[in-house]
Amino acid sequence: MRYVATLGDAEHEIELEEISAESFAIKFGEHRFDADVRKVGPASFSIIINGRSFDLDVVREGVELVVASRAGSTRLTLVDAARRASRAAAKKPEVSGRAEIKAAMPGRVVAVLVAPGDEVKADQGVVTVEAMKMENELKSPKAGKVIEVRVVAGQTVEKGELLVVIE
Repeated sequence: MRYVATLGDAEHEIELEEISAESFAIKFGEHRFDADVRKVGPASFSIIINGRSFDLDVVREGVELVVASRAGSTRLTLVDAARRASRAAAKKPEVSGRAEIKAAMPGRVVAVLVAPGDEVKADQGVVTVEAMKMENELKSPKAGKVIEVRVVAGQTVEKGELLVVIE
């Protein structure tokens, strides 16, 4: 099994090979070692690596795992490498040319986050629209320059109405 572990801003590839029910061969970067892993409580594990014992508590908080030991705690995300690769391949294609951001449903403009001439990044919020008592931030599908803003805060909009144009 291959995983990508993210600790802070650093990503690390981890390979796990199950040797027996409680024994694993672990490859972390260029390092390879054998580990004996025992679950000793609902969220507690005892791990022996090269004769050294480590006691860890592992708790899920949203998408993160919080791993606590006597030395402190660390937050990390762990993603199956194959699933991560398929997600990356399925990402939206790069948008080129003129991008028109339109209202997905009738609503009221709560905030206009950009002005004509502003440079925006891909996935940067440009307009917030309230519809059905929910605020939805509409984002730029590409990096570019805002060439037109057709709405102001407080304005009501209809489904399909052009809000912002980015080139």
